[in-house]
Amino acid sequence: MRLEHKVFVFDFYGFRGELKPILESSLRSGDTRSLFELIVANKDILVDPYQGEALDESWEEMIEDRDAHQYGDFALTKYYSPVEDQGLGVEWEGLQGLMSHSANVSFSPFLGTPIVVDGEVFDPGKMGAYFQSESEVVESLSVLTAFESLVPKNYIDGFIRFKCLLERAIDEGRGIYITF
Repeated sequence: MRLEHKVFVFDFYGFRGELKPILESSLRSGDTRSLFELIVANKDILVDPYQGEALDESWEEMIEDRDAHQYGDFALTKYYSPVEDQGLGVEWEGLQGLMSHSANVSFSPFLGTPIVVDGEVFDPGKMGAYFQSESEVVESLSVLTAFESLVPKNYIDGFIRFKCLLERAIDEGRGIYITF
């Protein structure tokens, strides 16, 4: 199965100050009450992370596993719009492979850092969830700019689209959220 790379401009600053500590606590303890309360308190601005539709009174029925991952997935929508995916789709694997072999970088600009608490990795879709802070987005754009001349023509459109996403995030003072 090929993984589909999805990327969203993300309010990392707001996330870091509000949801991240709650999410980490919930991952550590397994207690989802604080996540549930955050969702209820913000229900009017949160959306379904799958379709991007406003939450109604039966929103909790969409959650199969009532754990920190699933509640966190809904709570995250306070910081990004699920309908504004600007990821690389399946092309990311080819670009990631090229970068791994061609560039001397210590991180992937196509991924980011997962949230890990005591060995528990936040992963609502069970295929990977990564975050880049505002400063990491700047670093990612720098790496991509240096790598651009090595990108084959069959990948250049997606590559340029991804660079534009990073530029938009920088212009807005935002990070990015990457998921599969």
